[in-house]
Amino acid sequence: MKIKRFFAKDMRQAIRNIREELGPDAVILSNRKVNGGIEIISAIDYDESLFSNMTGTDANTAQQTSKKEPDTAIQAESEVQSQPDYTVDSSTPKAEWLEDPMLSQMQHDLKSLRGVLESQLSHLSLSDYQRRDPERAAIIRRFEQLGIDTDLGQQFASVIDSNLSLEDSWRHALALLAHQIQIADDNILDKGGVVALVGPTGVGKTTSIAKLAARYSLRHGNRHVALISTDSYRIGAQEQLLNFGRILDVPTYAVNNTEELSERLTDLHDKKLVLIDTAGMSQRDIQLSEQLQALDDSSMDIQTYLVLAANTQTSTLQDVMHSFSKSRLKGCLLTKLDETTSLGGALSTLIRNQLPVAYVSDGQKVPEDLHPARAHSLVSRSVTLMQQHELMQEKYPPQVKVKGNMANAHV
Repeated sequence: MKIKRFFAKDMRQAIRNIREELGPDAVILSNRKVNGGIEIISAIDYDESLFSNMTGTDANTAQQTSKKEPDTAIQAESEVQSQPDYTVDSSTPKAEWLEDPMLSQMQHDLKSLRGVLESQLSHLSLSDYQRRDPERAAIIRRFEQLGIDTDLGQQFASVIDSNLSLEDSWRHALALLAHQIQIADDNILDKGGVVALVGPTGVGKTTSIAKLAARYSLRHGNRHVALISTDSYRIGAQEQLLNFGRILDVPTYAVNNTEELSERLTDLHDKKLVLIDTAGMSQRDIQLSEQLQALDDSSMDIQTYLVLAANTQTSTLQDVMHSFSKSRLKGCLLTKLDETTSLGGALSTLIRNQLPVAYVSDGQKVPEDLHPARAHSLVSRSVTLMQQHELMQEKYPPQVKVKGNMANAHV
């Protein structure tokens, strides 16, 4: 069944639009008055069973409407009453919405407008700080240069002692930032267990698995380690982990479903550390929930760690965090520190979600480029990146194009 929402000045125009686009076999599910006219929800290939679990009284109305002759249903203008919104039970067949491109564009424009307004309000707030307390305003600007979200920077600046000098205030503010970063214990390399790494494609899960396996082997011996790949989606993914396993001389297995994973974990009960490399999926992939649920439902006590790439935009990091937090996350690994120009976005995301950081990775070398996370080290590295960025801007000032020519932009 295909459903579409129509807007028109009046019912007559709405029915005409429905007839032209969906044809004479369409049925009206509901209508209501909105600003500027009327909203109609109409459908073709109507399936009455889809609406057997509607809330409110709209189920009866939809059923009564569907019993009319198709052409009569469209013309019965005076008999259609305004209906509330409805929900459809997820166990029923899926109804397909035909989205109006104009509505999608309108939603996009509203989001953009909201972003502009939030940015302007943020600048107004900073200007107010500048007038009332120039020193705190300077601290907020430094946090923005670090890449820390403005509201977090304002929170840190608001608790700084106003009697301190600017540099002392800045050191105090950085200490507050470090204090807000949660650090996970080094449980993987100390205690082992069954550990799964999850995250989007390309964040470095497989390489991180190899680094953890190599580190553990150096401490406790490789006879206690096993690797499992559940990534049957990406071409060559399982072969990559198998190659790492051969290099490290640890047994490596590939499984294709939850049943095989449970059986393999049972076989490996004598191993002190079993590392599971999962398929990289977009945070919007509909199969993501199934993968996370499979890990949570396993009979084995699996510790799940989220892998985040530090060179990812803040908005994307937050989106990833929201999607993967559906699983019981033990902590996270922060990768690609060597490929980012700012750590502020990653630190802001970790602070907002209160997710502990277990390890950080700053290169491809196995196992040298994996380190236990330290809050003060992350903050110090963030400051270093900010200073490097400022030096680069001084050395290579941004250029603007004026009348076909390039000119240096001076602020």
